[in-house]
Amino acid sequence: MPGFGGFSGAQSTTVSSKEIDASTPWVAASDGDLDLLKASIEKLGLEPGATDDNGFTCLHAACGYCRVDVIRWLLAAKDKVDVNCRDSEGDTPLHHCDDATSAKMLIEAGADCQLKNDDGKTPLKAKEEELSEMEEDDEDEDYTKLKELVVYLTGLR
Repeated sequence: MPGFGGFSGAQSTTVSSKEIDASTPWVAASDGDLDLLKASIEKLGLEPGATDDNGFTCLHAACGYCRVDVIRWLLAAKDKVDVNCRDSEGDTPLHHCDDATSAKMLIEAGADCQLKNDDGKTPLKAKEEELSEMEEDDEDEDYTKLKELVVYLTGLR
């Protein structure tokens, strides 16, 4: 059965007391562990823009968790990372963003905010719906970040 990132962890090795298996790059990107991401990409012989079985990239993973340092490093590999790549649901990394800072980085790197996913939603539409499903709470950091992202994306129209 596939693990996180669509890979099974059949082969593992230990580097700096952390196991590296086929899912490690995606987990490291999600966790914001840039050193482990770099080590796992090198160890597994992958490109920074590699996809899992679902078309999910490390950029998708990093954007979903606001991992700015990882996003910056991945975007620096412009010829190896497609900022508009789509996963199996047609979502781009911008669809996965949950904060304005990550979105701005993607837009500056050439992300197209008008691309629609398989449900026909732009990143703005998807995030507006996500925001409407959350309970408004000025104390909730996730709500605040998502609201700022919607405002930012709205300004790009």
